[in-house]
Amino acid sequence: MSRFTVVLTVVVMLVLASVASGQGYFGQAYDSAAYKAWQLRAGYYDIGDLGSDIGFGADYTARDWLVSADYITTSEFGEDFNIWSASATYLQRMSGRPGTYYGAGAGWYRVSNSESDDSLGYHVLFSTEFGPPDQFGEPAWFAQARYVFGTDFNGGDIDGFQASIGRRF
Repeated sequence: MSRFTVVLTVVVMLVLASVASGQGYFGQAYDSAAYKAWQLRAGYYDIGDLGSDIGFGADYTARDWLVSADYITTSEFGEDFNIWSASATYLQRMSGRPGTYYGAGAGWYRVSNSESDDSLGYHVLFSTEFGPPDQFGEPAWFAQARYVFGTDFNGGDIDGFQASIGRRF
């Protein structure tokens, strides 16, 4: 995959997030402060053909969109691998619990060791905050589960399940 395609994908995800955070979903009015938040998380990442390890991520939530960046490092086959990803997810919130949502999205994934390879992949996720629903928008702890699929790297893949715990700020 060319560097131009990777850069274009990241730019499109950032534009979508800024439009969603600035205007709401299709221009609907909402309390923008309650729907904007940074999140940091850490957890278990099953990274397909490269085994599993602990990974770290950062998210920015803007109403109906979640933009994420993740980093995982692992050793497999006697080599060290670094895995980076940037993704965007369209969210659906559960009525009565705005801190609980599910969604689907796409992202750019990069695996590097002595060589590097890029891929576009897809994911589905579910997340919930620990705290009373009437305090949505306040800092809170949360859990997130994500399944990544559709990645392809030099004949292998990093499809797999991710489970994280984090803090919303």
